[in-house]
Amino acid sequence: MQDAPDPGQVTDAWREAIAARRTRAPEDAPVPGAQARRPTGPITSRRNFIRASFWGGLGLALLGLVGSLLDFMYPRGIKGFGGPVPAGNISEFPRGGDPVHFITGQFWLVNLDPSETRPGGSGGGEGLLALWHKCPHLGCTVPWRSGFTYDNDQGWYRCPCHGSTYTKAGIRVFGPAPRSMTTMKVDVDAAGNITVQTGDRTDGGPDNPQRAGASS
Repeated sequence: MQDAPDPGQVTDAWREAIAARRTRAPEDAPVPGAQARRPTGPITSRRNFIRASFWGGLGLALLGLVGSLLDFMYPRGIKGFGGPVPAGNISEFPRGGDPVHFITGQFWLVNLDPSETRPGGSGGGEGLLALWHKCPHLGCTVPWRSGFTYDNDQGWYRCPCHGSTYTKAGIRVFGPAPRSMTTMKVDVDAAGNITVQTGDRTDGGPDNPQRAGASS
């Protein structure tokens, strides 16, 4: 029968085993340079991270708000003034008749007769002519006054604000207005339906009568 190990020997063996498993370097042992190197990159603190996140989120929110506002304000399918305005059928406008006022589109529409040679008449123009009802002087709405007499002739556009006076073709003949009435583009389809392009405007001039379009 084998003798039991001496307790002192067992204790010494455990001490040697524990000493062999130590990972701590001796105090006088040199430490490799890589272990003593400090980080060279920027250190982001918690405060800086929160601050950057806040401003970044705020910037994205403002960008989204501005984008939504621009999308809302972008014109789509304009109706009324500034876009195409239906103006009935050409059969409703007898040649040489009085102008018809379209309040929605802010224009007068007239079918000029070249044979109307009176001073306030067509000026030789033939066909449909759309005139912006805004006076070129200060923007007052100009009415057609069939009973108004000027230059011994009856029937003129006459501004109620400062008296600027225009022929049926919108030619300025009197008053402080700097030019003739503005014209608008007129389209007529094959069926005679009229559309006035109120966004397509041209400053009035001596050639207003020649801007008249199709009349049949």
